[in-house]
Amino acid sequence: MGLPDDDQHRQVFLDQLVSGNDAHLPLSPGIILLPIKAGTQRGLALQIAPEALQAGQLQHVLERRFEHAQAFDGCFVYLDAKGALVIWHALPVGGAALNDTVSRILSLARLEALDVRRPR
Repeated sequence: MGLPDDDQHRQVFLDQLVSGNDAHLPLSPGIILLPIKAGTQRGLALQIAPEALQAGQLQHVLERRFEHAQAFDGCFVYLDAKGALVIWHALPVGGAALNDTVSRILSLARLEALDVRRPR
């Protein structure tokens, strides 16, 4: 499915994110990981452009978010001004936790196939 997202690209992105640098990681056409600030809180977001959204994906994401509230605690789901689906999570403190956060966000969107840490 799409663009290169090997472990090395992901680690470079995460290192840039932790350093406070502006960075983004394309996962597939129209699907990207990027930093987004919510007020003063730095966070990580999965952004899915309207043209990359699957039929019913927004509804499924919202249902999963609330049906599995503990598993997806800290994930906030919204549509941005351009109609992109955004799943945002505050940046966790530790580096390993950041990898876990990326995996949880991708899981919430049912995009596990784009997760380089997921066993294939």
